[in-house]
Amino acid sequence: MKIMGFNAKNGDSTYIRSNGGTNIIVDMGYSDTYKEYISNKIIEIEKAGENLDLLVITHIDHDHISGAITFLKDIHNGRYRKSTLKQIWHNSYRHLSMSTRAKASDEDYNIINTFLSRLSKHNSLITGAEISALQGSTLAGLILKSGVEWNKNFSYSPIIEGAEAVIGDVIIKALSPSEYILNKLKRYWRSELRKLKYNFEFAENEIFDDAFEFYLLNETEVDGSTPISVDIRDRFNALLDKGHMVESQNDTSVSNASSIVTIIESKNCRILLTGDAHDCDLVEVLTEQKQNGLNTDFDLVKLSHHGSKKNNYKWLQLVRSKYYLISTDASKHNHPDIEAIINIILSSPLDKKILCFNNDLEIISKINDDKLKKKYNYSIMRPNRDWGIEIEL
Repeated sequence: MKIMGFNAKNGDSTYIRSNGGTNIIVDMGYSDTYKEYISNKIIEIEKAGENLDLLVITHIDHDHISGAITFLKDIHNGRYRKSTLKQIWHNSYRHLSMSTRAKASDEDYNIINTFLSRLSKHNSLITGAEISALQGSTLAGLILKSGVEWNKNFSYSPIIEGAEAVIGDVIIKALSPSEYILNKLKRYWRSELRKLKYNFEFAENEIFDDAFEFYLLNETEVDGSTPISVDIRDRFNALLDKGHMVESQNDTSVSNASSIVTIIESKNCRILLTGDAHDCDLVEVLTEQKQNGLNTDFDLVKLSHHGSKKNNYKWLQLVRSKYYLISTDASKHNHPDIEAIINIILSSPLDKKILCFNNDLEIISKINDDKLKKKYNYSIMRPNRDWGIEIEL
């Protein structure tokens, strides 16, 4: 199995190719990620007479969906064969079972348009644009326009914990979100609208998808990451010397909590892709896996939320892996946090671990110490391609 971690700036985009020729991409980073790197891969797939068998969009966040929006526009505009993308997995507003009727009234349209106008004042994604032009231009709207099969493996229902499908020679299993998490997201969405005094009856029109997506994209993220500085090496050494993992306050983003977490396996290779999932949710699903006698050993694990200390703590003790992939360029919140790297190294000290970076970060030089690597049984894999990092399993 081949894994490619694209340079998605501070975002996520991972390409998986099985030995049997199944092609999967999980998230597409920013629009530039797609234009500069992913589009070339898709053209390569087309020229080989193959398809992109599955695109998974883990959750609604600029650094995961923007490239997919540009990709879907290209599909709609005829840049690729209609059959190039076989299926998308993604949970949107329409998967929250909120609709009470098929069509919205004129009054509801006016309320939603007012809501979008208010958001446009605070969101650079939609500032200065006509609201009418925005309708259907979200990820959900473009999936509908493209005609690509959406959650087809599950009869167009949401992707939730326990969902499993065979795609080519690959088995892909969803560990999260749970139905509880999606219901929590639904309650959050309703309560936020009530706070803003937006009262309407939910319907199935695309404009509700748009409003839901724009609102989540407007969610403010607060992070307490440690700035990179000359003393980060001293901090790294001191934390290692303490010999125990480092706990932090938890991520509170509702959108991150809804991340689709997947196990992808083919023949003897298994990888775990975590999106931006919360530490507590990963602990819950992985503990359940272990209690049911299921395997939590992997060949590769992608750290949650770009190596944030808020998302990578206790769950790391529940898995074993050779490769740990960290997707970030450190341009936002100085990810990865040194605490998250400590937690990888100390989660199972006897296991050899390879820390893989899709960008050449300053923090690498701070932890690339031969004595420490030998003592704590880890090594470092830097980007080995212009577009990021390639790992052969």
